[in-house]
Amino acid sequence: MNPDPKKNSPLPFTPVLPALALLTTVFLANFLARTMFGPLLLPISEHLGRSLAASANLFVCLAGGYSISVLCAGFVSQRLGHKGTIVASVIGIGIGLLGLAGSDTFTGFSIWITLMGIGAGLYMPSGVVTITEITPSAYWGQAFSIHELAPNLAFIAAPFISELFMKSLGYAALFRLLGTTCLILAAVYALRGPRTVRPGMAPVLGNIKTIVARPAFWIMSLLFVLAVGVEMGIYNLVPAFLVMEKGTTREMANIILGCSRTASLVFLPATGWIIRRIGYRRTLALCLLGTGLTTLLAGYGPLWWSVTMLTLQPIFVVCFFPVGFAVLALVCPKATGDLSVSLTVTCTSIIGAGLIPAVLAWSGERFSFALSFTLFGAALFAVSLMAILKLRIPES
Repeated sequence: MNPDPKKNSPLPFTPVLPALALLTTVFLANFLARTMFGPLLLPISEHLGRSLAASANLFVCLAGGYSISVLCAGFVSQRLGHKGTIVASVIGIGIGLLGLAGSDTFTGFSIWITLMGIGAGLYMPSGVVTITEITPSAYWGQAFSIHELAPNLAFIAAPFISELFMKSLGYAALFRLLGTTCLILAAVYALRGPRTVRPGMAPVLGNIKTIVARPAFWIMSLLFVLAVGVEMGIYNLVPAFLVMEKGTTREMANIILGCSRTASLVFLPATGWIIRRIGYRRTLALCLLGTGLTTLLAGYGPLWWSVTMLTLQPIFVVCFFPVGFAVLALVCPKATGDLSVSLTVTCTSIIGAGLIPAVLAWSGERFSFALSFTLFGAALFAVSLMAILKLRIPES
């Protein structure tokens, strides 16, 4: 007797979309709050009377708070549940932004941006677990592709919003508006956000050993560090690169930065389809090797050439994250989903979003941003190639 085909077909994807849209909106607010500091780095450094390299240490403060929080998020989600943790995350971001709006010193900025990072770090582990629980596993690629629209919308919107406020009300008013919006969004998610069944997993030694014993976890963590280094590090320094080495105005640099990210929105939704067609390994290779090559080529040449490479680069790097999170969920035990994300994002935040931007800013100010981009791109290409060749992925 033939089995019923309905029993073998995956559950539908459409009913998940409303909850996924709300999660994506929360992630957008989270990411927009953090990406504003790249376009605003030059005016903030001028206002605080600090050099560009010294002001770039704010990225380290943001990444430090984020890393501590994301590592300890399991303690919070174990008590509050994943929904309560996401609500607490958005509230923390809102309070941090409101504090930044009233700060006029580097010390004040450092404290409030660290607190904002702590709030932001609570989201990702619970967000990833929520997506994997409410979405049939056959559609994880598509679900993460939709979720990853949030950072790309933030990357596009941040330069334009920053310039709009810098020409009118100033960045303090922008921080107040974003902070108030986050508090409202927290209330909306508390009322309408999806609940999850599985509780959070605390980062105790036994749980950590289960994950770190797998070589695939370390390989994926390395790939995430490199991808975030490009996504955050290069992005935050493109305005300074265009102003200091390509001779553009700050306004033009931010316009170029925002426009360079628009093409990625066209390709990102197709990531799930690409995964189904060529598999996880080839998709990872396509994304990371393309990212390394375009980063390597972006530094030197006329302005049009740099803008072209900086437009192609986000297409590759943003498509990495849907496949990256899907592979991370496959190579780690299912019950450890939030903790594996916490450990991975801790590494990527400290190194990829904190140290890499700071080092690139230091080397760019002392040598050149073009040289920094070229060396980083070459290293990314070589390391990614070796890591992907060693990675073992269950393709089912």
